[in-house]
Amino acid sequence: MKNNIALIEDRKSFLIAIVLLVLFYLFLSNYWHYPSPPIDSVTSKEVVNILESSDSEFIKITTEENYDWYLGKGLFTFDVNVFTPLSEAGWEKQGSIPHYNSNGKLISYDQIFTQSQSDDKPTITLELKIYPWKDSVQFLKIPKDVKY
Repeated sequence: MKNNIALIEDRKSFLIAIVLLVLFYLFLSNYWHYPSPPIDSVTSKEVVNILESSDSEFIKITTEENYDWYLGKGLFTFDVNVFTPLSEAGWEKQGSIPHYNSNGKLISYDQIFTQSQSDDKPTITLELKIYPWKDSVQFLKIPKDVKY
């Protein structure tokens, strides 16, 4: 009788271990361990799929509320693809403004550009938001009507 009870308990432990392994696999394979992207219309899994399927380091992913959203792989992707062309189009970079949460973690930072107009028109200010995501992947939020 004791052998039967021990065998049943061993089977239960084995089944519990299998169920836990399956749940752990599902957790990892469904990208639950990735942070949420700053865009409401795109999930973490979609972002990872976009990154894996693209050879480009600068990818437009969506337009939402009059803003274009881009993904950038690497630290200088936005410099090459956005900031340098903006400078060549007459925009002057004024600086960066970092935003931190209460724990001191960087949430986002703004890149501020200005463009001088003629004497009768005021200076135009352009604010681009960059959101660090995972590893060296970043999101860029840029107004839809900006030409660069």
